[in-house]
Amino acid sequence: MVVASAQPAATGAGFVPFGTHLVGSVPLADAEEVFRVVGRELGDRVRRLPDGETGPRADWIVWQYPVLSSRPQFEVAPPTPHSYRALPRLRLREGEDGSDLRFESLGYADAAATSFRTFGVLKRDGALPRGCRFQVSLPTPLAPISAFVAVEDQAVAERAYEAAMTLELERILEGVPHDQLALQWDTNFEFGMLEGDVPVWFPDVKGAILERLIRISRLVPPDVELGFHFCSGHDEQTPRHVPGDMSRMVEIANALAASLDRPLSWVHMPVARERPAREFVAPLRDLRLHAGSELYLGVLHPGEPEHETRERIAAAHEAAGEFGLATPCGWGRLAPRRLPELLAAHVGLSRPVVDPFRDRAYTFAWPDGFPRIPEEDWVDQPVDAFGLHYDTVENHGWYRNLDLTVEQLAGDLREGQILIDYSGGTGILLDRLRLRVFDRQVGMLIVDSSPKFLRVALDRFRADERVAFRRLRYLKDEGRLQYVDEVVGDAFPGADALVSTNAIHLYDDLDATLRAWGRVLRPGGRVRINSGNVRNPRAGENEWIIDETVYVVHEVATGLVRTDPRWAAYRDVLEDDERMRAYLAWRDRVFLAPRPLDHYLDALRRAGFVVDEVTERTIEADVDEWYEFLAAYADAVLGWVGGSAKVDGAPASEQATADRAELLHESLTTIFGGRPTFRCCWTYITATRD
Repeated sequence: MVVASAQPAATGAGFVPFGTHLVGSVPLADAEEVFRVVGRELGDRVRRLPDGETGPRADWIVWQYPVLSSRPQFEVAPPTPHSYRALPRLRLREGEDGSDLRFESLGYADAAATSFRTFGVLKRDGALPRGCRFQVSLPTPLAPISAFVAVEDQAVAERAYEAAMTLELERILEGVPHDQLALQWDTNFEFGMLEGDVPVWFPDVKGAILERLIRISRLVPPDVELGFHFCSGHDEQTPRHVPGDMSRMVEIANALAASLDRPLSWVHMPVARERPAREFVAPLRDLRLHAGSELYLGVLHPGEPEHETRERIAAAHEAAGEFGLATPCGWGRLAPRRLPELLAAHVGLSRPVVDPFRDRAYTFAWPDGFPRIPEEDWVDQPVDAFGLHYDTVENHGWYRNLDLTVEQLAGDLREGQILIDYSGGTGILLDRLRLRVFDRQVGMLIVDSSPKFLRVALDRFRADERVAFRRLRYLKDEGRLQYVDEVVGDAFPGADALVSTNAIHLYDDLDATLRAWGRVLRPGGRVRINSGNVRNPRAGENEWIIDETVYVVHEVATGLVRTDPRWAAYRDVLEDDERMRAYLAWRDRVFLAPRPLDHYLDALRRAGFVVDEVTERTIEADVDEWYEFLAAYADAVLGWVGGSAKVDGAPASEQATADRAELLHESLTTIFGGRPTFRCCWTYITATRD
């Protein structure tokens, strides 16, 4: 991160706050518009960027009311004078004690996952600052419970809701890379309770609130930025009184800074316009945040004259020293037409903290003599339908097996280094990796034997100068594929890392392939291998080797053909041993029999690699998605149903092709008993060139 010097902290007009902080909501159509607009206007002033809490989240926690009211344990009662907004209060039904109260998905993790995909693409494409993190703003579990549940039932409801929010947070932490994530707890009702404006069911108000804030904050790993938005409340049915000063906020901030056993990245505090500024902000003199914790003050009230904001800034600077600029709360209640004026005010009243779109000091370039796109016939061929169909597997749930590999590579690769994606296919892995290492200039070389797959990859990455392509051709006279060092040539500078995903079980001459890897890796270069087709002794008893389903499909399908009159037309071939051997030999060339883990570890060691780590993950595969994948290879899986071009020299008829697909689907349904998913074991091997 580069600290800008274009605008000093103090000028003749007085102190200028460093950067800006957005609390959360922005009155725009969707997350992409928020990212683009705010990134363009405030890109040099933000360290974190929320998605704007658009759509159903625009009214803060109101969208959680149906989540709570849908639980059958509750009955709906009319609002009370202390209700949050003119909304009903939920009470436990007579005879209910809430012991079985559970909440399903709250929706926050799903929203974060959807928005982060957009954030990642825009960051990759340079539309967002390189150092900016994705900010997820969550209400504390106490907020929806206090807002919507009768006070006498809040204790029970809070436990259930906090458990659900914990699961939401776990899913967010799984789905967003930690070095790209900033999490903010919106602390609203807590201050209403401290001020006596909001009913509370626990006696030690301050102690209980701190205990809750510390407990939920410890759920956030230290490599994720953590911040707090202290809120003074908006739109309550009974308006809160404005506190005399900021002493309670300072007290809570100091307690958090002293008690958390992890960094506190920022605290945001609103500054009321209804009180004299100097008196209101005076307690900031006692604020004791650790070095590295940023303070943002909500001194900018939308629509007010600029001189009033500047007076408030000056008073706050006198009390607090350095701080960043913010509004008191989110912007979701504002009319969209007011947004340009508000963004302009942020620019005019703050100074840059980063130069996010600065010219890079370094841009990766392939060396002379190494064309990134070779002059080969496949480059000019039209995109093949089979290649496009295969490329759709990246949307399948079982392709979550790539998540760990992407994180591993993100930790391995440094600026200027080169990665070889061996058997990289259509570029599914690299497309995900680019969203993860968009802040680094890394060279990426896709190597594959399929011109159809490479052609799809070329369309995907043609405009990215970091990505190069090489095809492994089959050498008929030698009966083998080219080795990787033969296709990269002498001009290739060497790779720092090589990855092979879901392919190592396909290599005919494993030892020779691995030795070739060693020849293109620099000393100390790292290999990352990922496969769901390794017989791992640590796999669970209920975990499949994913390709082994193909062999079971054959057994089930032969039984169905022999016993079900619908398939009588295909019975004769089952008695033709010679033809069946030919079909099964073709199947076994496409779907190789799984080998034990030690087969691969021993081969790596023979090729001069040191095996650093072996780990495994359980991946849940969707039966229908696996069917879609196998359907693309149906002539290998069930080639004996109607015939196969590879065995018979002619493709199956249209009717036989349809029957084969139906039989494949029915076989999978039979195998898994109609269950929608099955569990697989994925193995991850890390090795280093000696």
